[in-house]
Amino acid sequence: MAESSQPLRPDHGKEGGNPSRLSNASVPPSEPRSSRGSFEGLDAHVDRPARFQMIVAGILCLVLVVVPLYLWRRPRAEAITVSTGGADAGVLPAVTAAATSVVDAQVLIGEAKNLSCHDPGPKKTLPEQCDHVVELEKAFAKAIEENAACVPRDAGGGSVIYVADVLFKKKIVTLATPKEGRTFKNAKVTSACEKVVRTKLAGAPFDAMKHEHLRYRLSITATYPGPVKP
Repeated sequence: MAESSQPLRPDHGKEGGNPSRLSNASVPPSEPRSSRGSFEGLDAHVDRPARFQMIVAGILCLVLVVVPLYLWRRPRAEAITVSTGGADAGVLPAVTAAATSVVDAQVLIGEAKNLSCHDPGPKKTLPEQCDHVVELEKAFAKAIEENAACVPRDAGGGSVIYVADVLFKKKIVTLATPKEGRTFKNAKVTSACEKVVRTKLAGAPFDAMKHEHLRYRLSITATYPGPVKP
């Protein structure tokens, strides 16, 4: 038999095959598209706690700044209004009125003057020769100042002369408000002030006061603010 004259076809699996298939085989496979998305999701997951911490830190800083400013700037009278209620609500006007009287009645206290000093016997000492019992003078002025609310707001103002007669041996204190030299005409108010000042002065520590004589009469002029009423 005669040999076939058809040419042999080249083998596609060996070298020298289709060049396009060889070039595609030499290029590495491209990066999967899903990898970039997974990294972005991971970054977002990592940044989320950091953002939350920044928000919390910002809120804390705001609270630390705003709360002290509010506590510093708020009116002090607000505490009285908030804390008072229920059965105690009726007490507030009396307390407020007393506090207002004390604040408004900024009484002016004059210097203490010795009117006389005495000892047993006929010997007399001139007022300018009497020693100044500093502790007694301070206690006298303090008794007047701390009881300035004895003059109500509607009573007006004016000057009152307080005269104290102190016996150290018996620890007796008498007090008077003579009409001479005073401009405050309301006898009711002056009597009330006289009583509270005498009670306060009677509790002074006389044993601790240094003095040369047994009895002293001294005066202090107190001026209460407001117009003088007849």
